[in-house]
Amino acid sequence: MRDKQTACVWIVAAMAACALAVRADVPKPATDEEIRKLIESAGSAKDYDDAPFVYLLDEADVFVRDSGLATTESCQVIKVLTDAGVKALARQVLEFDPDTYRVAIRSVRIHRSGGSVEEVPLAGVITQPAPQHMLYWGNEQHVLDLPRLNVDDVLEVRVSRTGVNIAYLAGETAAASGEAGELQPPMPGHWFETTLFQGSHPIGRKRYSVHMPKDKPVQYEVYNQPLKSSFWFNTDHHVITFAADDIPAVKTEPRMVALDDCVAKVVMATVPDWPMKSRWFWDVNKDQFEADEAIRAKVAEVTAGAATEEDRRAALLHWVADNIRYSGTSRGPREGFTLHTGIETFRDRMGVCKDIAGMLITMFRAAGIDAYPTLTMAGSRVERIPADQFNHTVVVVKEKDGSFTLYDPTWAPWSRQMWSVSEPLQGVVYGTPEGEDQTLSPYFPPEVNLAAFTTKSALDESGTLTTSLRAELSGYACTALRRTIWRTPPDERQAVLERAAGISPTARIEHVTYTDPLDYSVDSTIEMKVTAPQYAAGSGPVRAFRVPMLSHPLSSFLASELSYPVEAKTRQYGVRLRATRMLRYDETVSLPAGWTVQQVPEPRKMDSEAASLTFEAKPVDGGLTIHLEMSLKHQIVPAEDYPGFKEVLDAMKSLSEEWVLCTVDAAS
Repeated sequence: MRDKQTACVWIVAAMAACALAVRADVPKPATDEEIRKLIESAGSAKDYDDAPFVYLLDEADVFVRDSGLATTESCQVIKVLTDAGVKALARQVLEFDPDTYRVAIRSVRIHRSGGSVEEVPLAGVITQPAPQHMLYWGNEQHVLDLPRLNVDDVLEVRVSRTGVNIAYLAGETAAASGEAGELQPPMPGHWFETTLFQGSHPIGRKRYSVHMPKDKPVQYEVYNQPLKSSFWFNTDHHVITFAADDIPAVKTEPRMVALDDCVAKVVMATVPDWPMKSRWFWDVNKDQFEADEAIRAKVAEVTAGAATEEDRRAALLHWVADNIRYSGTSRGPREGFTLHTGIETFRDRMGVCKDIAGMLITMFRAAGIDAYPTLTMAGSRVERIPADQFNHTVVVVKEKDGSFTLYDPTWAPWSRQMWSVSEPLQGVVYGTPEGEDQTLSPYFPPEVNLAAFTTKSALDESGTLTTSLRAELSGYACTALRRTIWRTPPDERQAVLERAAGISPTARIEHVTYTDPLDYSVDSTIEMKVTAPQYAAGSGPVRAFRVPMLSHPLSSFLASELSYPVEAKTRQYGVRLRATRMLRYDETVSLPAGWTVQQVPEPRKMDSEAASLTFEAKPVDGGLTIHLEMSLKHQIVPAEDYPGFKEVLDAMKSLSEEWVLCTVDAAS
């Protein structure tokens, strides 16, 4: 997945002794004259694929201190290209967490298309609470309404950010007094950063420079696409610069992988390795998992009927998943990287992923299970440079043989899964006292996420179809059914399932049963009896109908990948599926006396790195039999494997549109 043209540098401490005089050619912020020339040479909307605006310049200088604290001075020069750009840029909004970093607007200027320059008074900046949903951490925002912009005007915005790259915390003295004092990094002395070089808008010139103390080693790597780079010695610091020109806006594709996994990016860290990050994560959280009498009593109650160690773990996981709702409130400046105590979470019955994980660790440890917090990144890769690239916290248990088993209580509501099948081969770092290297979560083959349908269908002389369907579901399909049922009011469930059945517009569910969504002891099943009047078309000697199962009943939530758009012949970026998949249909269709099958859909057999499909329909005495099996082999389908993925989905769609033709004898 990584571009071979990457660069990795370890700046050893001995190099600091080679400090040279300040060089004139070290990258510096753009001057007024350079900005004027950029504006003069800028094109119009048609030169930028009709984008609403373009960043003529996007530059940042990051000044890292010995403590690891960093201040970023940025300048963005943005040309308005369309009326949509006027609307988008009319208000400048900068959100921040006052407990962990500082943001200040240094200056805002408008370069009018006629040549004049207008300084926007910063007295108009309003600082107010930021809108929040589910995470109530007290974020704020600076808001500045600009004078009326026009197409071809250029906006120049300079902003200073201190501590924005990671979750910093106020110094102990400042925190104790309730004041916004000096910030300090959570890992004392260390700094890390991830920077993307492409996004949703075009960029004429982008520069990112890090000014690093000369005796502070830093390692970095460039991923996905090459960048221009330079490294300079200076008297008191080194300057590491990455740059690119004429960067187009990303042309997004349906269900594409995260931008972090496909656009040029730089990952930097002074942290030497992942084991150090692992030890730090354990050390800052090790006191959060003490249990009180109420927690110990609940552990005993929940595990009372468990026959095995696996049963005990499952019972505790499901109790946490089903009883701790996802909603976050802040505990102060350490909120960004510490787990709430198990006692707090048990009392509040709420928290975000890290707090839900902390609750499970607390209960596991109270039950004598050796559990630890774990960092992971849901949705994109974790690169090998040990920067903070995480958005999710889960749980790992260290087994007696030294191996590790992952658990994700945030995923587990209404699911049998201990670890989400939507998180295969995902970068994880276990937080342990010994320190662990980065590793990957397990891969789930398609058969883990199986939806197996067995169906008996019959047509009568009038063309009415009666279908008895049984679906056995595991993995993602099992979870999808449970969540659909649980989240739907009881009096609406039949209507939802009737729409999802999709066998025919005339289809009606006569009877339906399904596994209790909260019964985690077995995989889910659903049984339905469906009737569809006028299912077979035609009169006289010929009848035509489609194979019922090839309408893919319940696929809207059991196998949503079947509806993914695959019109494009090729793709630039990979496809991200919800999970690997296996879909299996075994169906018999009984016909009235005197009906003879004359034509069925042609057999299919295809196999590629991404997907496979086998299909066969056979006429038999009194009707026909159908067997289909489809596998989607990987959650991430690389762009080079997309044609094989497309071939299978195209074949599935084609089969759903093909007809079975029957002749009817004169006596009938």
